[in-house]
Amino acid sequence: MRFSFSIFILAFIVNFVYSEYVIYSSPQTSSEGSEGIVSSIINGVVTGTNYYPYIAQLFITKDQGKSMIFECTAELIGEQYILTAAHCVNYDNRTVIPVEMIKINVGSSYLATSSDIGNFYNVTDVYSAGFDKSTANDIVLLKLDKKVPSDVATPTKVYPYKITTNLPVEVAGFGSTFYAGPSSKVLLRALVTVSDSTNCSTFNSDWANNSGPLVCSISPSGNDSCNGDSGGPLVAKLNGKRVLVGTVSWGRNMNPNSPINCGTNNVSYYVRTAYFVKWIASVMNVDYNTLIEIVNSS
Repeated sequence: MRFSFSIFILAFIVNFVYSEYVIYSSPQTSSEGSEGIVSSIINGVVTGTNYYPYIAQLFITKDQGKSMIFECTAELIGEQYILTAAHCVNYDNRTVIPVEMIKINVGSSYLATSSDIGNFYNVTDVYSAGFDKSTANDIVLLKLDKKVPSDVATPTKVYPYKITTNLPVEVAGFGSTFYAGPSSKVLLRALVTVSDSTNCSTFNSDWANNSGPLVCSISPSGNDSCNGDSGGPLVAKLNGKRVLVGTVSWGRNMNPNSPINCGTNNVSYYVRTAYFVKWIASVMNVDYNTLIEIVNSS
């Protein structure tokens, strides 16, 4: 079963094929998994909810919950709100899919199995920041049908400071450790490098610098996110916590003849969360200061 999104970026279309991860609400003769799209962290290492207590997984169902396809990584940003990439919940024409198709698993560093479906959260509302007008606005808030208990997951905070090329950051998500490989059943993380190279604007006219809506990354090590990691957290350490710098949006190979669009020689873009934090706060009806992490002066 296939459920994919093709995102129009600049003057080209980026399409990927990966091993799709599918779970079922009733016993199936086939194993959980078939061909399709999933997430990837290139050169990642296993991590857990002690590092990412806000991690979430976004599944899509096209058959009223009989089967569910893992689509994207996401984060809990409020007791009842999930943050992820807008393209995860949009059709090719950038219209939002019905909320009934979106299911959320929260607070686990293991990719959900059929036995976890009963704990999935439904989505009641989808709030977009204007993805239909610009791919730079590849961010969406999902309101859950109920609050997430604090013993299940704790919301992330947003990194509000300037993003520099010497800021240590890492990305996390569920997926393969190599391009087009099968998905990982556990959460992976990898260090990546913030870049201000001219290549950042060459391959994306929406990027001018890392103080705008997007953060650019070009990692010499080959550490990278990949397309299905979309919505996953890009984080920096602050006050001993991993706080949200951005969310995975998209990337491409700087060699136009290469079909491999993640890993070595790739430029990747992340939606900078602080750029949208006042919008997030307005949707959640909270003071934006409650969403950001300030340096502890003590």
